[in-house]
Amino acid sequence: MLRIDSNLIWTIINLLVLYALMKKFLFKPVREIIAKRNDEIDSSFADAAKDKEAAHALKAQADEKLANIHEECKEELAKAKTQASLQYEQIIADANAKSEEMIAQARLKTQEAMNQEKTKAQNEMAALIDQAAQKVVGEKSDASLYDDFIKEMDKG
Repeated sequence: MLRIDSNLIWTIINLLVLYALMKKFLFKPVREIIAKRNDEIDSSFADAAKDKEAAHALKAQADEKLANIHEECKEELAKAKTQASLQYEQIIADANAKSEEMIAQARLKTQEAMNQEKTKAQNEMAALIDQAAQKVVGEKSDASLYDDFIKEMDKG
């Protein structure tokens, strides 16, 4: 049979006391440290989840802003194209008006030159007719004929 002696009882008592001391001074603080560490880890995971959600929200805002910027760029580009088209049309209209003005001035100058040439030709024709008339009348001009007429009137 099994014999129970005092050494065995003291060993069991020592083991129980050692277990109680270890439980109080070793296992309990270690469990508390492990629990705190678990709480910190859980807190870190919760913070990471919050940060992830915040990052997703910021990404969504950034995507929305980027889309708005793209739309604004498209609108500005359309405005710039419209404005450029209007400026082009204005430039063409101004050029057409200027060319029409230049053509009108050229026509006016041509008309004036033609009138001057016509007047010059009429003056030359009148001079030629006057010369021809002087030859026909006897080479007396209107002035000499007038002078002769006045002399005859004074006599008579």
